[in-house]
Amino acid sequence: MNATQHQVIDAFERQVRAVGYDKANLDDLARELRISKKTIYVHFDGKRDIYAHIVARQASAEKKRLAAEVAKLPTCAARMEAAVRSVLAMGRAHIAETAEDEWLHEYEIAADAFTKATGDLLRELVQVGMDAGEFRSGDAALVEKMIAAMVVEYLLMVNADPAYDRDEELAERIGRFVS
Repeated sequence: MNATQHQVIDAFERQVRAVGYDKANLDDLARELRISKKTIYVHFDGKRDIYAHIVARQASAEKKRLAAEVAKLPTCAARMEAAVRSVLAMGRAHIAETAEDEWLHEYEIAADAFTKATGDLLRELVQVGMDAGEFRSGDAALVEKMIAAMVVEYLLMVNADPAYDRDEELAERIGRFVS
């Protein structure tokens, strides 16, 4: 990425934090950066594309943090459950700080990037567990997709009712699912 792209992404991220995704707009962004809106469109397809870059950057950093955190645990099962708990905690935190409608809108954009980053980590954890004989043999990518689907559906339930709290049960069931 070039300097202009980084500036646009950083400024849009500040704008989203200040006013939310729905109210963030490219006119204000262009004014803040003292560039034309056309310049933004040279580098990005629109606000959804810029937001996807923000989320991808956050997801990549989160994957590195999470991988380092779970690497300290003694078993593949413990690493998997800790990773799932962490993903659930991130999802809950985002739900708590975002209005329901906006969360659903942002979620559509963010789900792909976070699913890819955490999915890559989950797939790696599953494969290592399979290779070590700790998990049943199979297709690690399929298992990762199934775990992601469980987590996604669960977070949609939490968004609908933030008091719904079965995080530990889900983490334990996923642990048993892969074992």
